[in-house]
Amino acid sequence: MLSKLANLIVWSPLILFALFLVYRHSDTVKATVDHAVSPAKSLVGQAKPNGSVPDAQLDQARNAYTNGDVTAAVNGYKTYIEQNPGNPDAHGELGNIFYAIGNFPEAAQAYYNAANLLIDQNQADRAAELIPLIGQLNAPLANDLSARLAQNNGQPTDAEQAGAQEQATLPPQSDPRYN
Repeated sequence: MLSKLANLIVWSPLILFALFLVYRHSDTVKATVDHAVSPAKSLVGQAKPNGSVPDAQLDQARNAYTNGDVTAAVNGYKTYIEQNPGNPDAHGELGNIFYAIGNFPEAAQAYYNAANLLIDQNQADRAAELIPLIGQLNAPLANDLSARLAQNNGQPTDAEQAGAQEQATLPPQSDPRYN
């Protein structure tokens, strides 16, 4: 049993890294993956929070990520969030970048920040949808968020809680609303 666990711990990151390298350095694979996710990206690009006009700085961060410049994208999102701390979508998109590069603690924190902003903006239903993902990455943050929702009378329904329990058994995935 211990050797299986050791194999899992050693080989999983190596396999993920190999897949990442294949994606980054194979034009065929990259083109196929990019083509498959482009409809979702275009829908997200059209959806603007509260119907507002997109900020040029936020668009630059999005474009940097689309062009594969993760460092510029992260820096762009962080700068945007410093100047516009109340945009939950920016926090969620930053979480997706952290998730994509395997920085799960930062991803959980960014999703948690987005969910807290959603609660503050009376969008408890959207915040509740993030609980299963946050729970897979950082259970204490998810518990804190659940408690805050309950305090604000925005307690998730039994179906949402059952969905969160089911999600806990699945491998984590980034939130598609922020891709």
